[in-house]
Amino acid sequence: MPEVSPSEARVLKFLAGKVGVQKSLSETEILPDGMNEREVSSAISWLDKKELLLVERKEHLSYALTDEGKRFLETGLPEEMAFKLAAKKGDIPTAELIEELGGKDGKIAIAQLARLGIKPSGGVVSVKGKDSLKDIFRKRTLFLSGLPQSAASDPELLDHFRKREDIISEKKRMERIVTLTDAGLKLSGQVSTEDQVSEITPDLLKNGTWRGKDFRRYDLNAPVERINSAVFHPITFLKDRVRRIFLEMGFTEMTGHYVEYAGWNMDALFIPQDHPARDMQDTFYIDADREIPFEDKEVLKIFQEAHEKGVEEYSGWGYHWDVEKAKQLVLRTHTTVSTIHYLYKHKDAPQAAFSVEKVFRHESVDWKHLAELHQIEGTYYAKDASLSTLFWLMKEFYGRLGFHDLKFIPSYYPYTEPSLDVVVKINGKEMELGGSGVFRPEVTRPLGLKEPVVAWGLGLERLAMIYYGLDDIRDIYRTDIDWLRKFPLKF
Repeated sequence: MPEVSPSEARVLKFLAGKVGVQKSLSETEILPDGMNEREVSSAISWLDKKELLLVERKEHLSYALTDEGKRFLETGLPEEMAFKLAAKKGDIPTAELIEELGGKDGKIAIAQLARLGIKPSGGVVSVKGKDSLKDIFRKRTLFLSGLPQSAASDPELLDHFRKREDIISEKKRMERIVTLTDAGLKLSGQVSTEDQVSEITPDLLKNGTWRGKDFRRYDLNAPVERINSAVFHPITFLKDRVRRIFLEMGFTEMTGHYVEYAGWNMDALFIPQDHPARDMQDTFYIDADREIPFEDKEVLKIFQEAHEKGVEEYSGWGYHWDVEKAKQLVLRTHTTVSTIHYLYKHKDAPQAAFSVEKVFRHESVDWKHLAELHQIEGTYYAKDASLSTLFWLMKEFYGRLGFHDLKFIPSYYPYTEPSLDVVVKINGKEMELGGSGVFRPEVTRPLGLKEPVVAWGLGLERLAMIYYGLDDIRDIYRTDIDWLRKFPLKF
């Protein structure tokens, strides 16, 4: 029979007195006198290892509306609001719809309507003959209003909203179900709950209090657990694999800085200075204790000209551009800023470059969002660069990772036109991995780039979720060594 500590003995006796063998209790129901939750949990783990208990783990999930979800429930989902606007006006230009709903909600609305079969045609959204979608909007709203109960009754809608950004939050709770084995029941009548001496100290020997004490036995021949050698973290491994794929495809690796000027991070990409992405809710601003001079001051005039007046036959935003906003320091929100820096210094086509680096987003952390994440950035600048080139590059890249079922969904980004979201399908489920598109002339021509530029920004952690079979992006950065070792570090 294995040796047990007094704490383990108390747990065994408690279970034997409550349920006997082959009956189960939740860990939270096991409350021996004089023991706290931490001590009970530790004792259960050791008894499980000694095969005196059987421990099963049961995961409980609960769902609730985020602040954004509550807002949508009150004002209406973006896709429903867009549908109503389009139905009221007959047809509505995409730009007008985005302006009416706001940049963030407008983008969500266009993406969701596209998934429902309403795709912008010629820059216009039309919902004629789509009245059947009203029932879908009604069901979505009822689902949100019925949380958390509706999560169990409608798994299809639950899956839909789990894939959407910051509408519902998911909480996981792991429960351990404990069952006493025959060996545990037998041992419960033989063990003592009296405290044992497990360590002989100088004081114990000096004052003689060791006399009459029960000493815990040690097995000096017990096997020592083998220590495994170090391995790459799954993210490090995947990052290296992505790098090798691009290098094999003939791309050059580029690097950037965590801290950037808003001018390069936003203005260079033709993102207007009143765009929602610049809000402090979305971007981390840095409060520097001294002014840091803006290098390449000549580009400030280039940005101003593009924003206020446009370029050639393309009109700008037509507002007063503020140079002080361009000088603000931010933690980069994307690695596309590295692309702009790189192409500004390498204007001779063709150019093919990539990076896999960290970006920072001031957003709520949930099952598929992190505030600090890696972005797979890529660009191709050449006379023959086009959407067809982009499609081929994406299919080639993901094909080498083993993913062949890709979709490209029309989307909206201020600096690309057309804009596309890259969606990969695996095990029957679709997941959006990032955005892509062709840079607008307002981005490329002011910087002296004469040929088309295609670019993409994809999430490395999203890719890891698919490859490693994870349901929660936060699990990637768990520090449980046993958990980390189970992943296959090969393709």
